[in-house]
Amino acid sequence: MLTTVRVQEKGQVTIPRDLRRKLRLKKGDMVTFMETPQGVVIRSLGQAVQEMQQTLETSLGQGGKRLDELLAASQELGGDQAAQSFGLGEKERALFYQVVQLRAQMALESIRSAAEADGTAQFSDEEIEAEIQSARREG
Repeated sequence: MLTTVRVQEKGQVTIPRDLRRKLRLKKGDMVTFMETPQGVVIRSLGQAVQEMQQTLETSLGQGGKRLDELLAASQELGGDQAAQSFGLGEKERALFYQVVQLRAQMALESIRSAAEADGTAQFSDEEIEAEIQSARREG
């Protein structure tokens, strides 16, 4: 499928309806743009997290390491210290940081969605922290 769209004044483009349906995107969903040698790939935030986690998990598994252990260590020690203690190479470290960043974005989106669903515009710091901790446990 080839579709041409115009870039608007602020850099905005409309994702064609057929692609939105195929990607199951709806108003308010977040997408990621990843530059590859073949061009730019658009993924839903959830898809991007799953694919990056799988790639990192496979890479870690080759060295006898586990992603869940790395994520737990990063919560306890911090990302840099966990990456160092797990002996992550440059590519694994970059991928790890991307996974953590996208997981944080997913947690924030979960908070926003919950606020929209129940009609509250703001959450307390304690509620936000509880939601982040819940997302970490689920991941």
